[in-house]
Amino acid sequence: MLVNPEIQEKLWKFTTKTSYQSDYLLQPKDRGEKIDLKKSFPEEIQNFVLELGSGWGEVAIELANNDRQTGYLLMEKKVNRIVHTEKQRKTLGLENIRYMTVNFQWFFDELLEKEIFDTIIINFPDPWPKKKHRKNRLMQADMLKQIYDLLKPGGKLLFATDYGPYARRTISLFRKFPKFVWEEKEYEFERPDFPVSFFEAEKRNEGKRIYYLNRTKQN
Repeated sequence: MLVNPEIQEKLWKFTTKTSYQSDYLLQPKDRGEKIDLKKSFPEEIQNFVLELGSGWGEVAIELANNDRQTGYLLMEKKVNRIVHTEKQRKTLGLENIRYMTVNFQWFFDELLEKEIFDTIIINFPDPWPKKKHRKNRLMQADMLKQIYDLLKPGGKLLFATDYGPYARRTISLFRKFPKFVWEEKEYEFERPDFPVSFFEAEKRNEGKRIYYLNRTKQN
């Protein structure tokens, strides 16, 4: 993080406080102490998917319902969205979903073990279209390195945006990080057989073009 230690500590205290309490919420306690995902899910679950910015949870709920042998960790800083997702999880009886309310641009690489995830999903992050705000975008060189470290060898990174300049910038970042490789196409405009969130459906109905960037981790 490009902030001084005093600000880091303030951010950390903010991160560890939430009005939401649940047995399915993974709450960090001490900085430097990683969360053991394998102990946080039912013992039969050994494969894990991380969604950064899970929104209202439509994508993760559908994936988790179709694959109950995989654990899904949802990172979403807006508690009302977690509460909404939890209602759906409870209705379906899903035991393979857990939440974290930390701001993943600050601390998530400190909290999670290396090479633990089979897939990391980033759907429609804030594009920060103004030039002066681009430094706030999630997809930065440092973030790609963190994501790379968290993925298992051969793990997948799935990225989607409806904002063309953000897509082009992210493609440029990937080209400078050759350990992430694309398999069939560098980018696509369709993603068949994958859940569609309310936000994505809304953008499609508006006639927006969606850019899908899929990458695989190579050692």
